[in-house]
Amino acid sequence: MGFPHCPICVVLAFVSVFMGVTRSYMLYILFKEFLRAESNLKLKFSFY
Repeated sequence: MGFPHCPICVVLAFVSVFMGVTRSYMLYILFKEFLRAESNLKLKFSFY
């Protein structure tokens, strides 16, 4: 099964790769926001 395949398979491969990259980037953004919110909570509690 080489790369020059039927166009439908090529499109499905590119769509699945694009969805995987987008999903991992969204998880990275959510994780970064979660860490930022957690650090803000620690800062708020440290003042009291």
